[in-house]
Amino acid sequence: MGGAISFVLVCHLFLHTTLALDNGLGTTPAMGYNSWYDFGCSGSLNETNVMATADSLVNSGLSRLGYVYINLDDCWASGRYSNGTVYPDSKRFPSGMKALADYIHSKGLKFGVYTDRGTATCGGRPGSQDHEEIDAKTYAYWGVDYVKEDSCHASGDRESAFTQYAKMRDSLNATGRPIYYSLCGWNRWYAPIGYSLANSWRIGPDDSNWGAILKNIDINANLANYAGPGGWNDPCLLLGATYTGSLRITEMQQRTQFNMWAVMASPLLLSSNVRKISSFAVETYSNKDVIAVNQDPIGRQGIRLAGTDLSSQTLPPAHVAPCNSSSTSQLWVWDTDLIGMVFTGNEEKCLNVNNCGTDVIYYHCVKSGGTCCGASCYKNELWTLTNSGQLISQLTNSCATVNSDNTISLQKCQPDQPSQKWSYSNETETFVTPNKMCLDGNPEISSGGTNVWGRELADGSWALVFLNAGTSAANITCDATCFTSTGFDSSTKLSVTDLWMHTENGTTTGGGFTAMNVPADGGSVMIKLTRL
Repeated sequence: MGGAISFVLVCHLFLHTTLALDNGLGTTPAMGYNSWYDFGCSGSLNETNVMATADSLVNSGLSRLGYVYINLDDCWASGRYSNGTVYPDSKRFPSGMKALADYIHSKGLKFGVYTDRGTATCGGRPGSQDHEEIDAKTYAYWGVDYVKEDSCHASGDRESAFTQYAKMRDSLNATGRPIYYSLCGWNRWYAPIGYSLANSWRIGPDDSNWGAILKNIDINANLANYAGPGGWNDPCLLLGATYTGSLRITEMQQRTQFNMWAVMASPLLLSSNVRKISSFAVETYSNKDVIAVNQDPIGRQGIRLAGTDLSSQTLPPAHVAPCNSSSTSQLWVWDTDLIGMVFTGNEEKCLNVNNCGTDVIYYHCVKSGGTCCGASCYKNELWTLTNSGQLISQLTNSCATVNSDNTISLQKCQPDQPSQKWSYSNETETFVTPNKMCLDGNPEISSGGTNVWGRELADGSWALVFLNAGTSAANITCDATCFTSTGFDSSTKLSVTDLWMHTENGTTTGGGFTAMNVPADGGSVMIKLTRL
């Protein structure tokens, strides 16, 4: 529907006043591409590569399966004109956003952009605070079909967040153009009110690695009642390879993430290099049976039928590890002042002086907008790399020093001290010490156990995913207790379809089913159970 969006507030199951955004969009979860885990803020985010991405989405056949959004993430914008209108980075997008949108539309695709409810985006580009109306009009003029709004450089309280997101919702609504609205607030407390604000809402941190994927699965396990046609819990993006060719997670984990996002009714946004997409990835994301689960019209988010939380993740002290060219945890963005991990995104984790002391940790990036230790700006995460190779904290003017246990702390800068020498390579995006150790952002992750998740489908069948997050292969059983939520009892005869082998695997009953020998560290089996 292209008209104005109207809102009718009703009482939800959990007595929260929510109703999906009635803009005719989001009746099923969005499918497409997002640039963040592909390019980040690198110079490779430009109109040539974005157009090539659109071409590849079409040429690979993925667009015909529903992957229609081409969404720019952070770092496309450059500033604002005197009248407040936002404009793109002219070096990256010399033809402008309208021309880019026209090209994407000519391919039968849809175009999305990124902004922030605060004064600046996570990457330091113009935010939409107090510019919601003019930004919405600008997006509509360009032909934007999707807006993702982040939550950096903004008040952290819920009331302010809800008010600011509602202001952009209303501004987009007022344009009369149907624009899918995705809020990115990183907290589960958006779920109860999400329907009244947007078509999807982020419920957890950036899913920048396998451990973070498990964390978002655990968060989403308690939020199924808040999702449905028109509005979806968003556990973040589908991970794959970056523009450099590095895999963020294994191919097996990619497939398992895809299975889980399908059963959780989550948006399917490929955030990887689809211009050089592997045959395995094409096979994964082209599985029509799994896509059908994700796009099922009754829109019931899946639930955890068996198992408990899969992950606990902590941020360790900053440290170095042996350099590994295939390790995404050793990739870093260096923009003169800010070090941000590529694999978690600029906003998620930065090298940080802990509590203004001498310990160096990884922490959410906050480049400005706060105070610390009496300083006029937030300098915990600002660094200078000198010509002599010393990495100096702008907060304390002391040097990042590698300790004997490979952790990093701040110590008085000393000339020619090997433990204080660093070199940065723009080509490999790594910080390296003289003895070939690399700054490593791999978090301490303890994960284990197994889960069974299930989702009821419109035809009365159920899709089940058996997930193994443990360290060894396992047989995973959904027993009679597990089947309780499905309504299938021990006398119910069921046909079993393997959604990856595309074979009928006999029959079972609601008394139990076992997925045999599910691989460790992210293996999964996905089946469909249909009443006979």
